[in-house]
Amino acid sequence: MFADLHIHTTKSDGTHKPKEVVHLAKKAGLSIIAITDHDTLEGIDEAIHVSKFFDVEIIPGIELNSYDGKQDVHILGYFIDHNNEDFLRRLIEIRDSRISRSKLMIQKLNEIGVNINYDDVLKYTKESYIGRPHIARAIVEAGYSKSVKEAFDRYIGEGQPAYVERYRLHPFESIKMIKNIGGIPVLAHPGLLKDKKIINHLIKNGLKGIEVYHSKHDEKDIEFFKDFAIENNLLITGGSDFHGIDIDGRYLLGTVKLDYKYVLKLKESIK
Repeated sequence: MFADLHIHTTKSDGTHKPKEVVHLAKKAGLSIIAITDHDTLEGIDEAIHVSKFFDVEIIPGIELNSYDGKQDVHILGYFIDHNNEDFLRRLIEIRDSRISRSKLMIQKLNEIGVNINYDDVLKYTKESYIGRPHIARAIVEAGYSKSVKEAFDRYIGEGQPAYVERYRLHPFESIKMIKNIGGIPVLAHPGLLKDKKIINHLIKNGLKGIEVYHSKHDEKDIEFFKDFAIENNLLITGGSDFHGIDIDGRYLLGTVKLDYKYVLKLKESIK
């Protein structure tokens, strides 16, 4: 049995609905998946509801977008209580900050001659989440860029004229939030970190696992982080980080197949 523990849906910045993701996972040869949308739990119940028709196990999860003052540090949470009211209220605050940020980015785009509006962007969200990928698609649709990647590179990527800094949790806070609702906090795609010294600080603050297998990790990354996990008694996870077709034109579902033994160790850690 194989798992993919890093999957996004239309409830955040993915292009497939939760029920579609479950079907696609089955076709990709996966028996277990974790729905890990950015800063929202809204896709989990739908995925669980349809999972029985496809014989795919759903692990309730989330990816909290965090920032340590120098770099993005994303924290995955697994086996969380996805109905916890305090946690849900905190996520609503984060969602509202995303909406405000998106409106300001659209205003900045208008100021430099990229004439899109909020309704243009909402066409691509499909659900309640709004983020830069949706703005990028609206830019492409309006004819100002040829691709989502170009829209990021020219307009809304960090350092570009319409970029707006967003509110983000500190990774220590993300770890605490996940643990408070019974979840397992795991560092996402560590190979993408600019400064990996943060990992030791995360461990001291309660990090329990590390995403060794990821679509952007090469063999050297995998070997390094697997050894690191063993040395530091961390749980090993892995996932494709599937969003649909990504900005590089890749379809990632099924490209990372985590052996069931690692899922079993995750489950054993919460007993």
